[in-house]
Amino acid sequence: MQMDLQGLYLGGTMLEIKALTKTYSNGYIAVDNLTLSVFPGDIYGFIGSNGSGKTSTIKSIVGIHDFDGEIIVNGKIVKLKNSDYKKDIAYIPDK
Repeated sequence: MQMDLQGLYLGGTMLEIKALTKTYSNGYIAVDNLTLSVFPGDIYGFIGSNGSGKTSTIKSIVGIHDFDGEIIVNGKIVKLKNSDYKKDIAYIPDK
């Protein structure tokens, strides 16, 4: 993994989400096949009605929810349950 002098990942995207799907045990599909790339310097926000998958997406990114698909944070795969990627992100719950 290539980093610059400030510790920023130089591999292209800072966040890569590929075909993210989050289905709850009751069968509800909160996120359905989301693909998203966030590059250094980009700013994104999630806007949507209740139940549209905003929180489910964020909780998948930070490793709280299990999911189908692939999430990569600064070149580190989230699904491997390797907590190393957590050094690069922060999550503050709303409640």
